[in-house]
Amino acid sequence: MDDYAVLIVDDDDGDRKMLTRLLAKTTLVVTTQEARSTDELGDVEATHLDAVFLDYLLPGAFGLNVLETVRSRWPQAAVFMVTGQGDEELAKSAIQLGAADYIAKSSITAAALERMLRTGVGAARTQSKLDEQHRDLATFSEVLVHDFKAPIRAVSYLVDQVSEDIEAGEMEDVHESLRLLRKSSRHMLETMKSLSDHIRFDREDVINEVSGVDLVDRAMNALSQVITEADARIDLDQVDATTRLSCRAPQIAQVLQNLIANAIKFCSADAPRIAISVQNRCDSHLFEVSDNGIGIAKDQIERVFEPFKRAPGTTGIAGTGLGLATCKKIVLRHGGRIWCESTPDKGTKFAFELPNRSAQEATNLALVG
Repeated sequence: MDDYAVLIVDDDDGDRKMLTRLLAKTTLVVTTQEARSTDELGDVEATHLDAVFLDYLLPGAFGLNVLETVRSRWPQAAVFMVTGQGDEELAKSAIQLGAADYIAKSSITAAALERMLRTGVGAARTQSKLDEQHRDLATFSEVLVHDFKAPIRAVSYLVDQVSEDIEAGEMEDVHESLRLLRKSSRHMLETMKSLSDHIRFDREDVINEVSGVDLVDRAMNALSQVITEADARIDLDQVDATTRLSCRAPQIAQVLQNLIANAIKFCSADAPRIAISVQNRCDSHLFEVSDNGIGIAKDQIERVFEPFKRAPGTTGIAGTGLGLATCKKIVLRHGGRIWCESTPDKGTKFAFELPNRSAQEATNLALVG
């Protein structure tokens, strides 16, 4: 059975109660939150909503004006406009602005609400997946056009160089060219793997309950050789052994792995010192990875989560620029959020928060994409 997280925005107490009561009479499992005005939208803590029932007339604002704000904050939600009287022109305007549907209060029944939720939310989920696939296609095209151009050109040049050096008997130069060939080949393989990781998560929707300790262990085991070679010291004292959550375990472990790998990769002159924290909150789970690395300038923090964007000062450090973008994609698909706090030359803390959901709720969220 599907679960639906629904927000009701209406200044009339009676109308909000009516909607809540009728939603409870459907065959769906519906969790509702309420807001009486546009000002109260800022108090809504939900990072993910499946649907919003938005009153057309709100104090100091028209619903059509609020529609853009709602869609900006919860882009995956289906927004349904609600008004006291039917108005075809209003319905047309609302749908043109992105509303999923429109209903007059006099026409509201439990059956009508259930039909709207099933149809509207289903369409919103499908559109969300299509949008994600379009973004992935754009990412793939960008890799082909830009990231493979230089190494392919290098391989072509080095192959010609090896041929010339062999004919000239310059075996020392041959060995150097072969070393550079291997380096270019590894770069292309790493780029393709990063791209594959970034895209393939859309096809993994298996949700399991797992402990925070297990997720950290998976990430640490995958990086055991890197940790040893870098002489990295990792503090696990703040990993709460009682933390359990429902998620796509391989993906969340991948997020931790990417963050730990970055902490090692972008270290300062000193050996990497990394602290990992996993803590329970009242309705969420908080993960943090802190380091003593080179840090990130304040005006660059948001850019590092974009595909192929790397902070200034990281030129020459191996990487594809997809690791943090993949982290953000995974966390958002789990209904969470990810952020960064950093001081140049002192270190960086990456944190992400996942909602405390049942396995069924997490599976339903996975369908949103």
